[in-house]
Amino acid sequence: MFDPAGPVLGIDPGVSRCGYGAVIREGANITAVSYGVIRTSTADPLPERLAQLAAELADLVAELRPRAMAVERVLFQNNARTAISVGQASGLALVAAARVGIPVEQYSPNEVKLAVAGHGGADKEQVQLMVTRLLRLTEVPRPPDAADALALALCHEWSGPMRARTAAATDHIADVTRVSGFDRAVAAAVARDAR
Repeated sequence: MFDPAGPVLGIDPGVSRCGYGAVIREGANITAVSYGVIRTSTADPLPERLAQLAAELADLVAELRPRAMAVERVLFQNNARTAISVGQASGLALVAAARVGIPVEQYSPNEVKLAVAGHGGADKEQVQLMVTRLLRLTEVPRPPDAADALALALCHEWSGPMRARTAAATDHIADVTRVSGFDRAVAAAVARDAR
């Protein structure tokens, strides 16, 4: 199901509301191809809700055939119950990707805010407005979970080339020297200056 020409699928995990957003690069432009929210009913038992979410994530992956998935990394939350719910949904998204061989990256909320709005302390409204502008949408994606998922996909799309350059530089440094951390740092600085 992995399609190297497919979109990047962003997932903003949650059991009640799991946001998704897919973007594709066409030359210099990045376009939204799909976004929305998968909902489960709080009236249903948790195992049924998780099964429903897992099935809908699998269907979404089968429909969109993404080349990569970007999932929000679960970090500290003030509300332990929310953190557990986000962690459960995140795990289901990771499994949906792994089952069909889709590469996955996880990003913290601050990484996404930095990539999309230019600073890690941006509020939700700033991120939503930037997503709307960057994707040339006529209105802010609703609900906010969908906008957050699009922001994750954008973050991944922009950070991909940077990750590739960093990996290449790291591989080069590891090949050049297998001595101390200081020597590796010096080699990295020299390689940077040589560019």
